[in-house]
Amino acid sequence: MEQNGDGKPKKPIIFDGMALPPFPPLVKDAKERFEEIRDLPCREDDVLLVIYPKSGTHWVWEIVCMLLKKKAEYMKETKDFFFLEAIPDMSVVHNLASPRPLNTHVPYRWLPKQHIENGGKIVHVLRNPKDVAVSMCHHFNNTREFGEPLDFKTFYEKFFMGPVQLFGGWFSYEKEFEEAEAKDTGSAIFTLHYESLKKNPIQETKKLAKFLNVDVNDELIAEIVDKCSFKKLKEANDTMKDIIKIIPEEMKHEGKDKEIMSKLYRKGEIGDWKNHFTVALNEHFDAMFNEEMKDSKIQVQYE
Repeated sequence: MEQNGDGKPKKPIIFDGMALPPFPPLVKDAKERFEEIRDLPCREDDVLLVIYPKSGTHWVWEIVCMLLKKKAEYMKETKDFFFLEAIPDMSVVHNLASPRPLNTHVPYRWLPKQHIENGGKIVHVLRNPKDVAVSMCHHFNNTREFGEPLDFKTFYEKFFMGPVQLFGGWFSYEKEFEEAEAKDTGSAIFTLHYESLKKNPIQETKKLAKFLNVDVNDELIAEIVDKCSFKKLKEANDTMKDIIKIIPEEMKHEGKDKEIMSKLYRKGEIGDWKNHFTVALNEHFDAMFNEEMKDSKIQVQYE
């Protein structure tokens, strides 16, 4: 296990039964930051993207920003400038122009109370958990936030399906969101399926625009879909984005921050899990899914 500067193995932050990445505000005081998020003063036109890690946040955030601006132009900033648990100072949020495209990975119970009370719009993306696991493994092996790189089987057993999982784990996160959506009488929550957006981007982007009450023509929808293709988003991230540094300090000192950010967009494919899950791992996951989600109506697209 890779060591910290004090010689101790790296460990995730644990708060409210969740493992959390070592973003500076969470390292400093996770409870304080989560409470700041929950108590955040909100505006009626705020749009909040609430998405489990490695489920398409960067991609959908860029689409949302273009729809809100009614222009197929990239934001100069990355979504990390609007990332509630990672931005250095929450006061930055107060100075952002409306409508604010905020984003977070925190589970539903920690979302800004005022946003929910306002009936504020929430965009949620659901990605199949097998691809989430693979993407997450590559991400943490790249950033080394939790120590030395691990083979997929070890990562799956130790972190993805371990006793304390990232943001409480995919099962709990999605079931909590499903329950909230069932009680959402005001149609404030819109759930996109990652796989549907990949297969039918025009159709799904139109649905998203309708949810956001944005009147855009077919030509602009097509332009936004083109600009937000995986290849073009990756190029934009590598060449024109201002990068906020939310990666571990030691990686900055080693000059690896830009290298890490350049790997932010890895594949963005559907079904890459087939290249990583063994038959035994797949059988284990399917059994866990069937047990955990037996009372859920969530439909997962694995390919």
